[in-house]
Amino acid sequence: MTAQIKEILLYKGNKVGIATEPLAPYLKNRKDIKFSFRSTACWRGYFGTWELRNKKLFIISLKACTDEYRNYEVDLNYLFPNNKEVFADWFSGDIRIPQGKMLKYVHMGYQSIFEKDTMLKFKNGILIGERVIDNIDQMNLKSQ
Repeated sequence: MTAQIKEILLYKGNKVGIATEPLAPYLKNRKDIKFSFRSTACWRGYFGTWELRNKKLFIISLKACTDEYRNYEVDLNYLFPNNKEVFADWFSGDIRIPQGKMLKYVHMGYQSIFEKDTMLKFKNGILIGERVIDNIDQMNLKSQ
């Protein structure tokens, strides 16, 4: 699998790429929705923009391709009619924010290693923890 393009998270006043797909658990329960890919760098067939506000995760934008509407992209309204943003209460788990220089490229998903990873832990769309992992130190330990 080709390395995948990251979705965007508005986090602490910055736009950051995330190596996580917070919409995936929601889509798993929606058997009526199937996105189609137009690039091997986006197998999931969609690109979301997210915002962390007051410790709550929101999806605020979506661009997606479907088999049903081949000639144009669908947006957030396709999944959530009449909503400009949606609280992601379906998402529990970690969002990984890779930071710094890429230390090792891996031609698969989000496996590339960067200097640091900020890990945001969520339960039902609410931020419950945050930690930073220093991958430089971990790579140095492995090489010894």
